[in-house]
Amino acid sequence: MDGINTSFLIPSPMEQIENELLGNKNITLFVKRDDLIHPWLSGNKYRKLKYNIAQAKDHNKKMVITFGGAFSNHLYATAGACSLYGLQSIGIIRGDIDSDNPTIKFCMARGMKLIPVSRSSFRLKHESKEIQDIVSTYYDPYVIPEGGTNSFALKGVEELIHEINQQFLLSPDYIILASGTGGTTAGLLTSDELRSKVISFSALKSDHLTEEILRLAGNKNNQLLTVISDYHFGGYGKWNNELLNFITEFEDSTDVLLDHVYNGKAMYGLYDMIRNDFFAKGSTLCYLHTGGLQGKSGLAYMKMKKGVK
Repeated sequence: MDGINTSFLIPSPMEQIENELLGNKNITLFVKRDDLIHPWLSGNKYRKLKYNIAQAKDHNKKMVITFGGAFSNHLYATAGACSLYGLQSIGIIRGDIDSDNPTIKFCMARGMKLIPVSRSSFRLKHESKEIQDIVSTYYDPYVIPEGGTNSFALKGVEELIHEINQQFLLSPDYIILASGTGGTTAGLLTSDELRSKVISFSALKSDHLTEEILRLAGNKNNQLLTVISDYHFGGYGKWNNELLNFITEFEDSTDVLLDHVYNGKAMYGLYDMIRNDFFAKGSTLCYLHTGGLQGKSGLAYMKMKKGVK
């Protein structure tokens, strides 16, 4: 472990954002800085993996197997977590392996063995003989689903509500976050201490995210949930100059970094809703930064490959 940062910034800091828009609209905005928890294992990935890694260790598992795409935050965090806690890691990856991809480079540097599978097998991973054969070649692995969402992940995310309430003393009016598959939002809803309304910005083109979140949460606190799907910018991983310019301006004025896949889109949507008076004057908002900043190097790599400045 020499030279490896094994400390975690928990509870993560709460920082207030102040600017002319917020002042004019009489909105108080805080950012819950889960992106600062750890360089390798931050944001919602720390929350989701916390009890999964504990389960693996408690049951004397030596290896973790999980799944992800070429730029997966989950693969990145799992590789980092397994390296920190002395577990072997296997990443079953969708499509070909590009060894120049910075996410792939990190995973390999942390000791993760990457196994590519066809996109069709990956899509049907629970029924895929190709994937079942791969998993069966390893003795007694601990298997974590793509994205990391399971009952142990929800337990880790649920703890956020207690942290937020302790930091605010009283619950904020709204907790706002970005969502992919909805596991982090579902974890928030499972908390008995939740008093805030929850706004979840979908990073995907999806008509089913609300249904999926409530299914994962056991329909708990369903009256507090609003899912916004108007700011996906064309779908998962898509972006345009308007989004990237917003991210640059936000970062320059706040020193809070945003990725283009999740948090950039959600913060863009939040600011647009503030401008359009979605929130009552005097509202207190807590934006949950879910990490994923490794995606910034992925974006730079993709732009380089496409010859885009």
